[in-house]
Amino acid sequence: MMQKLDGEDVRIVDYFDVIAGTSTGGLVTTMLTAPNENNRPVFAAKDIIDFYLDNCPKMFPQEM
Repeated sequence: MMQKLDGEDVRIVDYFDVIAGTSTGGLVTTMLTAPNENNRPVFAAKDIIDFYLDNCPKMFPQEM
């Protein structure tokens, strides 16, 4: 929806001054705000789900 209104390059970070989180929230926050060489976010929110599902077991192992 945001892309339809504000263009393809808009990211959720464009609408907030501060984004924070812990654990999974910290990972999502970092991915939403990590800049590329043009100081634009590397990831769109839609990209985070696949990254998280693929890498979650490595970052948050469930071994007891």
